[in-house]
Amino acid sequence: MFQTAAINIRPDDLESLAFVTGLVQFFQRNRIRPILPGYGIILNDRNLAKLAVDNEDFIEKPDLVVVIGGDGSFLRTARMFSHRRVPIFGINKGQLGFLTEFRPEEAIDHLTRVIAGSFTVSQRVMLRAILVRQGEEEARMLFLNDAVISKGALSRPIKLNLEINGSFLNRYSGDGIIISTATGSTAYSLSAGGPIISPLIDCVYTINPICPHMLAIRPMIVPLESELKVTILSDFENLLLTIDGQEAIRIRRGDEIAFSASDSGVSLITHPDRSYYDILREKLGWGKI
Repeated sequence: MFQTAAINIRPDDLESLAFVTGLVQFFQRNRIRPILPGYGIILNDRNLAKLAVDNEDFIEKPDLVVVIGGDGSFLRTARMFSHRRVPIFGINKGQLGFLTEFRPEEAIDHLTRVIAGSFTVSQRVMLRAILVRQGEEEARMLFLNDAVISKGALSRPIKLNLEINGSFLNRYSGDGIIISTATGSTAYSLSAGGPIISPLIDCVYTINPICPHMLAIRPMIVPLESELKVTILSDFENLLLTIDGQEAIRIRRGDEIAFSASDSGVSLITHPDRSYYDILREKLGWGKI
């Protein structure tokens, strides 16, 4: 069923190299070609270096992706392969592991089922953020979890103007705003008081203000087809647009950021023995009273 499997790890994750070697041997025994990213820790290992490919082949060649790490590693990998929707198998070596559902000690057993064709995937929606400055498009980014407009370390509130589907919605004053997918509802948005949304509900996203200066301003859940435009009204130097907590771009007064659904997405291979709600209960420590 599968011919090529990409294995992705953090560029500094030396501890996972032995595990990667085991995965390589597993795929080779099953006549699946393993490929690895061509960066430092891979190239410094003589046995793994021969499996490294350039960035284009790493993204375009595989029909299965295995990512080792935490949710941050999964998010980074998901954006890499978003245009292809190739199935992604996440092995958790991080803290929470909402997205990397499989434990290292069980990974090989479950990968055996996967390559035999016995697996299910959860299709996750990705949103698009387009930054426009003085009428010109400056940047276009995809995110699986969230996009955050924030004011850095300043104590003064940031002022934002919001329009939805071309109509004025509100003017926010506070620490910023989080635009979150259902997948990202258990990330930063949850810490900021936002609702938990099951990823099975793939037709909505949330608009969540961070510490707003008016009690009447609350998180909103809007249909996925809604087009949101945020205009920066404050004239600060260290305003940021952060994508999935990993990519940041400086923004300034007058910038407009449009948020909408994208055609890209993620095919997450789900754990056959633990549901989303099992993982939610485990990670958030529910049911222990």
